[in-house]
Amino acid sequence: MGNPKSMGVFAALFAALVLSSCGGGASSGGPTSQDQASIYTVGTDAPLPSVVSCEVTVSGMMLNNGSTSVSVLSQPQIVDFAQLSGLHQLLDLTAVPTGTYTSATITIASPVIGYINTTNNPPTISTINGTLSQSSVTVNLAQPVVVSNADLFGLRMEFDLRQSLQTDSNGQVTGAVNPVFEVALLNSTDSQLAIDDFHGGVVGVTGSNTFTIQGPHGRQWTVVTDDSTMLDDPNTSVNSFTTNTIVEVSGTLDPVTHSIDASEVEVVSNDDFFMGGLFTSIRPATGPATAADLYVRELLPAVNGVSDGQIETLTLNGSEKYMIEHINLPLTTLLFNNSELAVGQRVGIGGELTTTNGTSTLTVHRVVLRRQGQAGAWVPGSTMIQNGNAGTFQLNDHWTAGVLLPSPLTVMTTNDTNFINLSGLSALQGMQPLSIRVVGFILVNQATGQPVMVARSVEELAS
Repeated sequence: MGNPKSMGVFAALFAALVLSSCGGGASSGGPTSQDQASIYTVGTDAPLPSVVSCEVTVSGMMLNNGSTSVSVLSQPQIVDFAQLSGLHQLLDLTAVPTGTYTSATITIASPVIGYINTTNNPPTISTINGTLSQSSVTVNLAQPVVVSNADLFGLRMEFDLRQSLQTDSNGQVTGAVNPVFEVALLNSTDSQLAIDDFHGGVVGVTGSNTFTIQGPHGRQWTVVTDDSTMLDDPNTSVNSFTTNTIVEVSGTLDPVTHSIDASEVEVVSNDDFFMGGLFTSIRPATGPATAADLYVRELLPAVNGVSDGQIETLTLNGSEKYMIEHINLPLTTLLFNNSELAVGQRVGIGGELTTTNGTSTLTVHRVVLRRQGQAGAWVPGSTMIQNGNAGTFQLNDHWTAGVLLPSPLTVMTTNDTNFINLSGLSALQGMQPLSIRVVGFILVNQATGQPVMVARSVEELAS
């Protein structure tokens, strides 16, 4: 028997919690102590329209074979399932014994639900301390998964907020949480395990195409780029990164080295400070914005005076650099700038944070428009086809930030839009609403002044 090798397990957040695994070769019986493989975890969510945050302490994730259980989480982590919106975020990588696994057990605690109140102007955030009906949930895998020596699997775990968060007869969240998870253990090459929303601060540059980052949960990861990697800022290169650089990385986890093979790298800050979230108010409502309220969902690094779960007011003057993530074209400044900001947009903010006498002041240097997911019901009869998959349709939005966006929301598709579980735009037809999720960018239609969604993908969801 060969030398033991660690199997990588990574965790990522999605519009559901996703657990993935990378497997190969045959193996039988329960876990063995000699050989090891790796599991990484990814997650996602299915939020209610006004819920903008659902922070849960994930204290344990176990893989089971019927008689033995092994942990795939190195330490407890606080996860906000409502912020993922159809995207994957890397959480952890863990070695597990080889063997055949049949189920997964997730243990959670201390849910805190944040929801937006749009009756106030500007909108405000309220929170409810949730009460769990049960703290541990065991979910059977669709079929037993064999993990062999040195394999890499991804554990995809979906936390369904729509089913988990209980509401009263008026549709208001009560605070009762009956956790509902869906779990799949998948090969690391599966497209459902792609990493597309991972932030980290650069620790060091280790080569002309490699660098190391530290993620929001403290673990360090090696990132590898090549000629096909898109660097979204044409004026930057890996060699220009410093310890003040914070990046957003998309890509896949390498099954051999367990490094992140990057397909895209976006510099979100060169000032050692980044926060991401949703615009909840833009002032003035038209013309160049001078102020914007941001509901903070992410923060790197942790600093006194600023925390996620609160609304921060940003001062803008037009000198900021406006970018659309993963699009390296000069014309993006015509589509997204301080005159084309909209409530409900998901953005990343980079800048310089200074603290004087206990008061923190942020000077904004970068505003990056980020992909987001919105879900709900396709409106029957709304599909308009221009050419192939290029056209529009309308969505009654039931997803996070849905209350901030127009109802219904106009969705624009192109011939590059990826249709999942659908043959194309023409499949959106019939007399009955269809449950769908759209991932893309919220942009302002300059002809109408109203926000629209430009779709990267359109997915039909199970009823």
